[in-house]
Amino acid sequence: MYLPHELRQDFHYLSLRSSLLEEISLLYGRPLTAGDRIGRICRCRRLVRDFLAAWQRQPDQPEYPYLLGVLLERAGQLALTDQPGRAYDQAEQYYDRARKLLQRQPPGSYSRQQYLRPLLALLRLSLRRRQEERFYAWWDHCGGLRRFHRDVQALFQVRWLIVKEDYDRAAFQLRDLHGLAGRKSAFSPARARILSDIVTTALHGPGAALKGTYGPYVRQVLWDVLFPEKRDK
Repeated sequence: MYLPHELRQDFHYLSLRSSLLEEISLLYGRPLTAGDRIGRICRCRRLVRDFLAAWQRQPDQPEYPYLLGVLLERAGQLALTDQPGRAYDQAEQYYDRARKLLQRQPPGSYSRQQYLRPLLALLRLSLRRRQEERFYAWWDHCGGLRRFHRDVQALFQVRWLIVKEDYDRAAFQLRDLHGLAGRKSAFSPARARILSDIVTTALHGPGAALKGTYGPYVRQVLWDVLFPEKRDK
């Protein structure tokens, strides 16, 4: 679905504008709230209102509940609400609704990437909430490897190892799974590079040579998350 320029700007405003920061927020639960919190809350509320109205006009359109799920997940992630757990519960419901609506669409209506978006979101949300049993319940419910293929399994396998701070195994998996990274893969080269840089920094310290290029603020956030004892000195 094509979003008007104004809506795309609003979504961009609600992002962290750094893929590494997004991954840090997901894996370490860091509430990265830089920017105008009040402005973000207002934009988030306006988008929710607009998408609810649009979905009411087109109740069979799966993009609307998916986007509503994204907004509610953002609200919890960016501390735009005092009840992040409730926001995540609502996001899960919207993602699941989008999944069910996509199942009703005629074959060929959507690409694999579009079809997988709400399914991947359900897995990501369970990871964000550290709900491992729920993650595997959604994995099985959505079809497992029959649906996701090996690239998605690899991506979340490495993420869970990082969440558990099992960095040696994560590094091994990243080397072993390097060939899965492809342009249209969920385990994209950019994502693999970011995960590799997180693991490398965790294993070798702030002076480790990284594959990606990051600004001073992003590097400092990574160091603070991985080495809080040095930050507090």
